[in-house]
Amino acid sequence: MPIGVLYNPLSGRNKRQPLLFQGVYARHPEVQHAEVATPVDIMKALEVFARNQVNLVVVIGGDGTIQATVDVLFNYRPFSKMPSLAIIPAGTANMIAGDVGLGKYEEATLERLLSLMKSSFPAIDVVNRSILRIRLPSHERPIHGMFFGAGAIYHGTQMGRETKQTIGRLGEWGAGLILAKFLLALATGSRKGLNPVTVGVSTGESTIQHQEYLVLLVTTLDRLFLGMRPFWSSTAGPLRFTSLKVPYRYLWRALPALLRGNSHPLATTTNGYVSENLSEIRLILKSGFVLDGEVHLPPQQEEPIILESAGELSFVRFSSGVT
Repeated sequence: MPIGVLYNPLSGRNKRQPLLFQGVYARHPEVQHAEVATPVDIMKALEVFARNQVNLVVVIGGDGTIQATVDVLFNYRPFSKMPSLAIIPAGTANMIAGDVGLGKYEEATLERLLSLMKSSFPAIDVVNRSILRIRLPSHERPIHGMFFGAGAIYHGTQMGRETKQTIGRLGEWGAGLILAKFLLALATGSRKGLNPVTVGVSTGESTIQHQEYLVLLVTTLDRLFLGMRPFWSSTAGPLRFTSLKVPYRYLWRALPALLRGNSHPLATTTNGYVSENLSEIRLILKSGFVLDGEVHLPPQQEEPIILESAGELSFVRFSSGVT
């Protein structure tokens, strides 16, 4: 299987250990690799990989690098057949890698993958995930990713960026500390960083309803940071939509179950809780949003942005028991 490696030297962990994978490249000269720091770099590298018939792309970067790679793959289609991806977490939060990645950020992870792929029957698993497509009225092309968040998620991401040299560098645990800060604010009645946002939401054939939300997220991942699974709907649909509307009730009684992906008798729509699996969501936002850890400004036009599935990508992971 021809393999290509996209390596972002600006991703947090790569910046701290810039020569970590050089020995692997030397031991596997047949593997193509490219340093990429911008979407244009990724586009050029993927075009070369496509010409050389690469069908497994290894991304050594953070969520932003993965998002940019997915965006190029779906917007520009450089490959006649979509390649599989393998993710080595080299960013800060690495939420996507936590769900579909290979494991630890270390030289041995890439060495193990390349060695396994030379086997006739490599000990790997392939998992499929839907890709989120967001159509913005002011953009000529849609943007793609795997996690969309607004409300407290937007404010929390901004806090993580502002504290990048402290909490932000702790990765998943830093995100957990920010979550703990918000929960503490809820418990003490503080409003700092918890200002609800008004969002117009329409799902399916329903008309757009404007309401205040504390949290609103849409994802195609099976798990979020620290193993949280805050989606408990049993309906079919590629997009996991979870929100907490204002006013909400019984948060402390319902939250432990909901974060584990379990329903709770008090987590009803009447009490502010929504979890659905959907094919399309239309939103009117007056505040910013987050896509795979990157902050986006509010849409300039007061028209709905459309969230839908762009199709699936395959991700390669080590089989259970492979260490």
